[in-house]
Amino acid sequence: MEQRKQARGRHQRFIGSRARLNCEYMPVIPAWLVRRCLDDPRRIPYLLVWKDERHDGEIKEAVRLARYVEPGNSRVTDNYVELKRTDGSLTVLRFVWQMLPRNGGRALLLVCSYCNTPRRHVYGWEWDSFSGWSNRVRRTVWCCRSCNRLRYSSEGGYLRGSGRGALAAIFRAYGNLPRPDLWLPYVFTSPEEAAEAGICKL
Repeated sequence: MEQRKQARGRHQRFIGSRARLNCEYMPVIPAWLVRRCLDDPRRIPYLLVWKDERHDGEIKEAVRLARYVEPGNSRVTDNYVELKRTDGSLTVLRFVWQMLPRNGGRALLLVCSYCNTPRRHVYGWEWDSFSGWSNRVRRTVWCCRSCNRLRYSSEGGYLRGSGRGALAAIFRAYGNLPRPDLWLPYVFTSPEEAAEAGICKL
C-alpha cells in the first residue's frame, strides 16, 4: 500500500498536522452572499473586501462578484458566477439549488472547483506547502475547506484549554473557548460606497 509522504519544513523537519490552517482565518465566500448578489434586482456586481482587523486594517483580499457572462457573448450564463481578483485572475464558480425538506424552499450551494461537491462556503487561500513554513498561505482558485486543507479551530482541541498553567485550568473547568467567527468580507455595491469607506478612490 502506498504511503503519503509527510510535509517537511526548513531543515527537513516534519511539519505534520501543523500545516493545516484554520478556516476561520481565511477569506471565505458564503453561499448566502452569492444568493444576495443574484437576487439583487439591479443585477450589478458586488465588490468583496477582506481587511486584517486584528492588526493594521490592511486589505488582504478583494474580489469582484458578478454573474458569469460567456466570453464573446453578452448572454448571462445560468448557474455560474465569476470571482475576479485585482490581479486579473478569474474563477468561474458553478452553483446549484437544493430543495429544503419543509415549506418548498430551496437553498443555493456553491460547487467546489476541485472536488465538484456542493458546499455552503468556498475559501480563497490554502497552505503554501512550498514555503517550508507551517503558517504561510497562498491564493488559490475558490474551493472548499477540504480541498484547501483547512480545518475548523475546534479540531485538535484548540477551543479547550491545554497545558499546565492557571489560565488553561480555568478553561478546562468552565468549558471551551468561544468559536472564532468566519472572516467575512465587507460588501460594496457601488464605487461610491467603497470610496466612502476608504477602500478605493473615484
